[in-house]
Amino acid sequence: MSNSVLSTSSPGNIQTRQAIPAQLLYSLVNQKASGKLVVQNPFDEFVYWQVYLGDGRIHLANSANGCSERLNYLIGSTLRQKGIELPSRIADDYIFLSGLWKRDVFSFQQTRSILTQASQEALVQVLSLPKTSYRFNQEKELSELFLNLELEKTITPIKHKIRYWWELRSYINSPFQRPLVENWLSLRQNLVKNNLHGQHWLKRFHTCLENLNCLYEIAGHLEISTLELALMLQPMVKTGEIKMLPYQEIQTDDRPLVAYVDHREVQQRMMTYSLEKEGYRALVLDDPFRALTVLLNSPPNLIIINTDLPDMNGYQLCSFCRKSNQLKDVPILLLGKGDNLISGIRIKLCQASGYLSEPFVPEELLDRVAKLLPTNKTNS
Repeated sequence: MSNSVLSTSSPGNIQTRQAIPAQLLYSLVNQKASGKLVVQNPFDEFVYWQVYLGDGRIHLANSANGCSERLNYLIGSTLRQKGIELPSRIADDYIFLSGLWKRDVFSFQQTRSILTQASQEALVQVLSLPKTSYRFNQEKELSELFLNLELEKTITPIKHKIRYWWELRSYINSPFQRPLVENWLSLRQNLVKNNLHGQHWLKRFHTCLENLNCLYEIAGHLEISTLELALMLQPMVKTGEIKMLPYQEIQTDDRPLVAYVDHREVQQRMMTYSLEKEGYRALVLDDPFRALTVLLNSPPNLIIINTDLPDMNGYQLCSFCRKSNQLKDVPILLLGKGDNLISGIRIKLCQASGYLSEPFVPEELLDRVAKLLPTNKTNS
């Protein structure tokens, strides 16, 4: 394999070949190769791993997909302690971490430590794969160099993890896989019977399963390693209680959510059309009591309430929202007939963010919405 690896990697002519990643990587290291190795998970077409080399030394190892999920698992808690929330989409974790270093969020040594840990975690996955497709590009692509690691010294502390993942591949082929449970009650009884975890843990686990989270996300929420999680799930995957789905980035709708509470069907249709045409998501609720429950459980970015609701008027609903921790800071726009002294007093008493008198044209409404939601819609 010694010369064949490099002979296929000229820039602009990158070919895909087959090899066992562990053998391939050692061969590249022995040849003192420089470039980027991209390895596909043979069990999941959506998962790729990358290893950057310089003169046979490891400059970085990471995933080509799922950067947000993986980075949140690795350093999410550290970033939250610094008051930093990870974006929902990260195209390149290396560029993201380099940016944090440039902004002095992490020192050079801290960045090295994080990238070393992240590279070791990626190498566990690369080196536990069977024969698969790969491509090698001799062009150097890293803008800043933080690491210059010897392969053998880097993997010595993680060899046991490589062995475990090698054995797990028949059932769980990647931390990017998503567990699917069709009968949660049966699974829960099994977990409780074996005294595996307490009620709070089970509740968090159930939420992750309902959201179809991948193992990286679940492990992060449960504060355990992906290997611990995979070993725990393996017997249940083996019996069929849990099915493992391939990783595929779930498309999330990042548009701001505007909740509209009104019992009038014509206004509901008009509001939904106007909001969605402008790039917002619309949640229509016709019953004020049910609306309060829904809003408390899933706070939107903005609430629009018709003041003339049956059973509970809009001022009362607004007041209840303001008394809750979940909704006290959410902008609330009231829609009502007439604009007089009494309505003005009631608006102040219920602490609404604004009031729009009916009838109005859609442009007036959207102008108010934009002022209450000044953030760019694509970045909410």
